[in-house]
Amino acid sequence: MDSAEDAQAIAAEFPAWEAWQGIDWLWHARIRGATPPVMVHGEDLIDLRDQIIRYQGRHPSDLWPGTGSGSAGQTPG
Repeated sequence: MDSAEDAQAIAAEFPAWEAWQGIDWLWHARIRGATPPVMVHGEDLIDLRDQIIRYQGRHPSDLWPGTGSGSAGQTPG
């Protein structure tokens, strides 16, 4: 699996997040359009996934459209 497919796997599981592998070989993810910007980082995809889950556990999912199990891909309103 290449890095584009890996990033798509994260996007499929967490629709509001965008993931990529940096030139530092770390994985990075951010919530699209979040203000202020929200980013997490991981050494590999498993770590990145854990960091996303950890972030979502500390913050109410209703603030971040598409990140909660009940609001995946939806915007509030």
